[in-house]
Parts: sequence; C-alpha cells; structure tokens
Amino acid sequence: MPEPVRRGGPLAPASTLDAGTAAGTTGSAEPVGLADPARLADPTDPTKLDELAELAELDGQLIAQLLRRARCARAHQLGRRAAGLPASTLSHENAMLRQYTARLGQPGADIALAILALSRPPATPARESDRRQ
Repeated sequence: MPEPVRRGGPLAPASTLDAGTAAGTTGSAEPVGLADPARLADPTDPTKLDELAELAELDGQLIAQLLRRARCARAHQLGRRAAGLPASTLSHENAMLRQYTARLGQPGADIALAILALSRPPATPARESDRRQ
C-alpha cells in the first residue's frame, strides 16, 4: 500500500489513536497530532482548500483500498466455497475485529464489521427445487 502523502505545518496534539507506522504496526494506542480544529473551522477560506483537497484525496484512497480488499476477500471466499469449505474462517474474522478494536476502539470494531460485510460475496440465489421443499 502506498504511503500516505503528508502536507501542512506543525501538528497539534489530539486525543485520537495512533494510526500506526508505514508497516502498519506499533502495538500501542498513542495520541497523534492532527491539524488544529480551529484552523479548519472555515471551509470557505481559500487557505484551507489544500486541507480539504487532501481530505478528499485520502477519502478516495480509502475507498479504493476498501474496494480492493473486498475484491480480494470475495475471490478468496469463492475459492473456498468451490473447494467445499466454508466461505470464511471465523477465527480470521475475529482476529481482524480484535485488531481494529485494539487500534481504534469501538469505532474500529464498527469499521471492521462494515469491512467484513462489504467483503462478503453476494448470496447465491436459491434454486427453484430448493424453494419447493
């Protein structure tokens, strides 16, 4: 995954959780700095357009990565189904849920559940013969 682009000046302390290193692991939930919210108050200020553009760029990157993850997960699950196995392993999903919760708290758990839902292949329609039974 490409490294995020960082722009802007000095960062102020905030009470958010650590987003991790480029490798994605720090093992801790430490506060990280974010741009001062007072500086971002007026989105119509032309000096803030760079910050808004950066947010839009990050949103686009997040969406692209989520779609990529969903495609990979669906392919993996369809392969497991074709092999006669359950589509997913509960232990893997639980490990992912624990990782997101440990790093991001309750919002991380909600994010992980949404990612898992997005990553599931669509249900196969029931055959007509199955419905009559």
